[in-house]
Amino acid sequence: MLVKSPLKKDDVRPNKRKKKKSKKKSSERTSGSGERVYGKRVNKRKGKRSRIPFPKVKPWKVITGAVVLGLLGMLYLKHVFATQELLREVQQAEREYNQAKRLHSNYRLTYDQMIGPAEIYNKAKEMGFMNGGPAEKVIEVEK
Repeated sequence: MLVKSPLKKDDVRPNKRKKKKSKKKSSERTSGSGERVYGKRVNKRKGKRSRIPFPKVKPWKVITGAVVLGLLGMLYLKHVFATQELLREVQQAEREYNQAKRLHSNYRLTYDQMIGPAEIYNKAKEMGFMNGGPAEKVIEVEK
């Protein structure tokens, strides 16, 4: 069994968390008086807390914000519908262009067939012309 002498003091620091409450103002605690406060809030709110999460937002601001958001939403929807209508017009113009291009290609093919060499040779034969043969014919000159 270990017995301690009542005359000897332990070298143990006191627990600072269990300080007695002092009736000093919070400004005196933080003003550098040298006394440290542990486990206590320095800036406590006075009065009851309001239950409104945003107490600084006024109802007229919320209503105005809702109206503005509604107007912006309507403008956005109008823009979307106008864009879709413009897309339909572009697609219709593209269809018309492709159809005109096909007609032009068909007419061009018909024209080329009409003025092509085979057609010209046939018409020339009907008119009584004779075929001159290949254009790269060798010409012989006698001396």
